[in-house]
Amino acid sequence: MAAGLAAGLIYGVYVWSVNRAQCSFYPGSLVVRHDGGTVAVLRGTMAGQATCKLRALARDNPNIQTLILEDIPGTVDLIDTQAATRFVRKRGWDTVVPANGSIASGGVLLFLGGVNREVAASGQVGVHAWSQPGGGGRLFSSPEDIPAGAERAFRQIYRAMGIDPAFYDFQVQAAPAEDIHWMTRSELERWAVVTR
Repeated sequence: MAAGLAAGLIYGVYVWSVNRAQCSFYPGSLVVRHDGGTVAVLRGTMAGQATCKLRALARDNPNIQTLILEDIPGTVDLIDTQAATRFVRKRGWDTVVPANGSIASGGVLLFLGGVNREVAASGQVGVHAWSQPGGGGRLFSSPEDIPAGAERAFRQIYRAMGIDPAFYDFQVQAAPAEDIHWMTRSELERWAVVTR
């Protein structure tokens, strides 16, 4: 009987570790592609699995140095996106928006995790007021509606990434949550969104 319990325990730990290492995939969610070398390409919406997928990338490809953010339109899980941003910085990875690439909303937050950050001449970086589901199904989309705790969290992560916390104010004033403001090159430089 003891042998059966031990075998069951070992199997349970094995199944748990395999499931923990596998990240869920949802249609349209973040896809991480690595074809060898030091570069990985990301595209899709961050739907709560960004940190898991980046940890798997780091575990399976220890030589990664650069993330190409090809098309990251945003996030539906700001807590996971903030964790993923911190993970990118901890790994010391660089982030790049390539020619004709596009990042917006929470995709910008992930981009800011890069130690060195580059946006190609035809790359796009879009910002707007943050939003979250509110009572009655409406969005809290104006700067005055956003809860103070959420504002503090954004300012803290910007500070941790070496970005002026006033970047938060720029974003929420640039466009409402239902719209987007595509940053100019001078704005990217003014707010240190790019480092090169």
